[in-house]
Amino acid sequence: MEPIEIIGQVISIIAVIVSFITYQMKSSRAIFVTLSIATGISCVAYALLGGTVALVLNMFSIVRNICYCNKDKKILSSKAFPIVLALIMGVLSIFAWEGWHSVFFVTGLMLNTLAMGYFGPQNLRKSILLTSSLIMIYNLFIPSIGGTINELVAISSSIIGLVRYRKTAQS
Repeated sequence: MEPIEIIGQVISIIAVIVSFITYQMKSSRAIFVTLSIATGISCVAYALLGGTVALVLNMFSIVRNICYCNKDKKILSSKAFPIVLALIMGVLSIFAWEGWHSVFFVTGLMLNTLAMGYFGPQNLRKSILLTSSLIMIYNLFIPSIGGTINELVAISSSIIGLVRYRKTAQS
């Protein structure tokens, strides 16, 4: 492994650590801010690891997070806005295309963008089972150790949340 790749892997693990902090946040604003910081760190890691499509779409994800953080603003509250964000991601992916394995990251992030815009917490957790699985497959191709760990943690956390917050029958 080249020194630049080792640095990229270390930075990807730092991004995972910052992502863990996201799970401790209480407000959606704090979650989006912390998530954006972790995503920014991931951008550096993907740049060093050669993950061009992940770099470009994660840079746009920071913009998406800021938009969702301010979705109480009139223009950002439109029902069509998540679709517009997902379509922009699709267009950006054309310019950053790395090969057929890019499909996993692009599809995962576009679906995640739609889910974040339309779903409540429990359905968002269900969608993460699919979207994080797709992104994890991409991370295995790059390879990004931190990215893979991050998606495994997201999947595990979603499963825990689904079980913990499932609707229970009233007795």
